[in-house]
Amino acid sequence: MSAMPSANANRRFNSIARRIQRSWQWKKLWQILFLNLLAVLTALAAYLYVHETAVTGAFQGWGLPRSMTMDTALSGRAALESLVYSFTWADETHAVPLGGFVRLAFQFGGPVLAFEGALWFLGFFGSAKGARRLLKPLDKMAQAAQRLTDETGARRAAERAQQERWMKSADSQPAGVDEAKFHDLEQAIEQIDIGDRLSTGDKDLQGLEDAINSMLSRMHDAYRQQAQFVSDASHELRTPIAVIQGYVRMLDRWGKDDEKVLEESIAAIKTETEHMKTLVEQLLFLARGDSGRQQLNPEPMDLSALMGEVLDEYRMIDESHEWRQGALDAAPVNADPALIKQAARILVDNAVRYTPEGGSIRLSAGTQDGRAFFEVQDGGIGIDAQDVPRIFDRFFRADPARARQNGGTGLGLSIARWIVERHDGYFEVVSRPGLGTRIRVVLPGTKG
Repeated sequence: MSAMPSANANRRFNSIARRIQRSWQWKKLWQILFLNLLAVLTALAAYLYVHETAVTGAFQGWGLPRSMTMDTALSGRAALESLVYSFTWADETHAVPLGGFVRLAFQFGGPVLAFEGALWFLGFFGSAKGARRLLKPLDKMAQAAQRLTDETGARRAAERAQQERWMKSADSQPAGVDEAKFHDLEQAIEQIDIGDRLSTGDKDLQGLEDAINSMLSRMHDAYRQQAQFVSDASHELRTPIAVIQGYVRMLDRWGKDDEKVLEESIAAIKTETEHMKTLVEQLLFLARGDSGRQQLNPEPMDLSALMGEVLDEYRMIDESHEWRQGALDAAPVNADPALIKQAARILVDNAVRYTPEGGSIRLSAGTQDGRAFFEVQDGGIGIDAQDVPRIFDRFFRADPARARQNGGTGLGLSIARWIVERHDGYFEVVSRPGLGTRIRVVLPGTKG
């Protein structure tokens, strides 16, 4: 079974080599004809130049009257031998017969053409050994890439089969086993051997080899990140599901007769389902973004007007914090209003979540150095310096226990980063523990 694909591949390789060889030969034929014609014209120009300068002493430029005549009664070689070149100098017409030049050209050009034609004929109908030799490095590269693809496919098939076995046995396993399985999957992907790097030893193909090896490395990183994402998502979903299951069991045992248990269970289940709904919506948003299916609909807008709307909304729905309006100067941008407002709300929600009751939150917008910005500044607990670079990572929480108590999913800032980066923007974060945090979103500005 394994010999057949190899034989078919060899036949295809030989067929491609023959086609390339013949294509080269046809191209070579036209090159030969063009070079022969160029050689004849160059020799003719030199012949006429010598005769003309013998009379004029030097080349007189293109203004000198010149002509070429031929006996039209003749045909073929005889007609060419009757060619006469004439030019006028000092009111006298000089004629240069070209018969001798034509005879000389036929005498030496005929054997040269015959020799070139024989070489071309042998090259056209000969073997494609030269083309195969040139294509061999690419063939080796294709075989190595195919081998890597087959090995990766086999590993992925084995991983899928293992996952299916896990899924089938999930109901009979303890609650903590699923997380361990996802970590096992992550470790298995991290251990995929990409040490068998593509190498043909051909310096001319070094750039292509580096590009393919870089692509393989990125694929490995993508698999690892995907496994980490699945592991984190499963962990986040497991907690509310476990809470709901616990309260359902409580309802089943005592809730039918105990009104207090009934009310507590319903409230807890409602809270956890809302948390799950938010988490699933955020996961779907990021999945659409990663796959390129999240569309942007940019239009002219003003960040100051947007932040004014957000400020009015939160003043109405949250009276437990002091809402302050900073400078709301004109900040025109070309952006998707819905997505930019979503990013602003994420920043404000984070400020609300980590700012104690009675603390102040200030919203501002404006322009600086030709770029527009909006910012949210709170008087909350702040962020440690070592955690600041990671706050936009998916599922990262500087204080996991506090975030869970406040309903955080760990995905909000990741979504905000996706939105801002798709608008060619960036974040500026300044935070001090115990003093608060200021997050500024900077976007390309437009002339208002």
